[in-house]
Formats: sequence, structure tokens, C-alpha cells
Amino acid sequence: MSIDSSFRAIAPGRVFLFGEHSDYLGLEVISAALNLVISITVKPRNDNIITVDYIDLREKDSFSISEEISYRHNRDYLRSAFNVLRRKGYGITKGADFIVSGTIPLAAGLSSSSALSVASIMSILHLSKKTMTKEEIVQNAFETEVVEFGESGGSMDHYASTFGGIIHVNFGPGQLTKAKSLPITFDGLIIGDSLEKKPDTVGDIRMINSTVREGYDILAKKIKHFNQSKTPLNQILNYIDELPQHCRLMVETSIRNRDLAQKALSIFKEGSIKPDLMGEMLDQHHLFLRDGLKRSTDKIERMITAVKDVGALGAKMNGSGGGGTMLAYAPGKEKEVMRAIEDAGGKAYNISIDKGARIDKL
Repeated sequence: MSIDSSFRAIAPGRVFLFGEHSDYLGLEVISAALNLVISITVKPRNDNIITVDYIDLREKDSFSISEEISYRHNRDYLRSAFNVLRRKGYGITKGADFIVSGTIPLAAGLSSSSALSVASIMSILHLSKKTMTKEEIVQNAFETEVVEFGESGGSMDHYASTFGGIIHVNFGPGQLTKAKSLPITFDGLIIGDSLEKKPDTVGDIRMINSTVREGYDILAKKIKHFNQSKTPLNQILNYIDELPQHCRLMVETSIRNRDLAQKALSIFKEGSIKPDLMGEMLDQHHLFLRDGLKRSTDKIERMITAVKDVGALGAKMNGSGGGGTMLAYAPGKEKEVMRAIEDAGGKAYNISIDKGARIDKL
């Protein structure tokens, strides 16, 4: 298609199947891209002005591309994407009209902000008539969302949105960080939005990151060749009581979380998993997040109980916690589970696995 024609950049949200709160701790993650997306429709202009219509936020913006762009507030991701790319020689010479919309529930643990960052990077690249590898798109989207604003967090969300499908990434020390597609798919995935406003997502992640990292640093002084992605749990448990009390449970949870993700990976590589086992593993993951990291809420617990009562095989909370969404695995019981979520005061989404970020011709 002509670069000068209108186009749409589409980037999906994601759900962590296993390894929630693990990427920024240097551990392994298995994620799935969802067919809930952020889309940016772009129409080139003949001047140097960018206009932005954030449909869902009922907000508009405009700025010139001729110089470094100031931020209206933290997490001003579209403006940030322009600055990040411009510094690397990916600036554009003509403006465009951007229309931003989406189907991802905002601030709900499904990475709407990361999808926006990925879609923003892809839009600007297309306008600049340049390309990047998927890994480079991930890195620049990560810089756009996290590094530019000095925030905590990892890059798994950007991997999931960019690559699509179900992927595994190992962020462990000494690992070559690379997304690996897994030969497995799922039916029966339902998202339940609690409709609870999440408090401080970034602050929550920063707290968990600093607390667990403090524990890792102490363990590294007590265990020869300590490596959070490899040192066995039983060896760590020998020293867990020597950690400051506020670190113990979170450190242990992070390692148990790691082992569960590794177990899931070994099974997923075979291309299939028994539904009952998948449900049990999701339930176990949720217990780590709820009891070990204290991330669930009363309403999400009620929603999880409701979906299990009508036949869901497993369920877990999503994202940083303190509100947002949960995931139910309920093959053959999708309608009953969606109704149970609605009856519990939430909003239900019957989802499928998305193919990843892309540019569509209009």
C-alpha cells in the first residue's frame, strides 16, 4: 500500500497465563495476546502538525513534530513515542491526524497502555517509511512507556502485543531475552472486568519490585552463585527466615511463581494440556498472587467463586491487582461463566488469541 494513504495500526492487549509479576523480577513469563485491541487510524497531512482524537477518553491533542515534544502529563505515551523515535533518527517530515480507540478495558490489567505504546511506535514507523524488527519495536515501545517516564515495569507486555499468539520469554540473568512462540492454543477463555478503579498500578509494581529485589540481594550474599531463575526453591527456603520479614513471603512467592511457569512451559511445549490440569494450575497461580503478593480484591474473589460455581475449571486475577480483571478458563461453559460474571457485578468478554500487532490498509 502507499505510505501516503490512510492506515490503521492495531496492537492487542494481553493476559499473563503464568508468570504474572515475573518479568521485571528477572523470571519467566507465558502470555497470550487477546483480541481486545488498541487501534490508531492515521491520515497523513501536508503540514507538520499531529492531531490526536482519543475517542474513548473524549480528549483531543495537537502538537508540532518540528522539535522535542513536551508532555502534558506523565504517561503521555503517543507524544513519548514521537520523542523516543525522533532521537533515534525515525522522525517524520509531515504531520498526520491520529484517531485512537480501543476495545481493551482501560487500567484493568490487560496492558492497554502497552498496546497503545506499540501501536504508536508502529504508526510513526509507517509514516517515516522505515521498518524495525519485532524485537526493536518491543524495545522502543518499552522505552516509550517505562523508561521515558522513569517508571517500574518490564517489557513482557510489549513482547506479547507485538508478537501475538502464546509466547514464552525468559528474563533471567544471563538470558538472551527473546520471545518463543508456543505450539498451543486455548478455547474457553473469558475475561471478567470487576469495574473497580485500580489505585496506583505503577506504585504497586515498584513496591513489589523493590521488596523482592531486596530479598534477592540478601540471598546472593548467602547462597553461592544465587540466580533467581535457577536456584532451587528448597535451597532458598533454607535461608528465607534470614530475610527481613517484609521480604519473606514475596520472595518465596516469586520463586514458586517461577516454578509454576516452568512447569507450564514444559507441558505447553508438547502442544496440549489436559483441561483439568490447566484449570488447577491457573488456580494455583491465583493463590500465589492473592496470598503471596496480596493483589486480589473482595470483588474479584466473588467473581472467581461465581465462575467456579458454574463450571469454570480455573481462574486467576490479572495485572498489578487492586482491581481490574480476572481470567476464567471454562471450555464449553462460556455462556454460563459470562452470565455469572455479569451477575456478580462485572463485565464479561469472550476472548480469543490474537495474531499480534500489525498495520492494516484502509
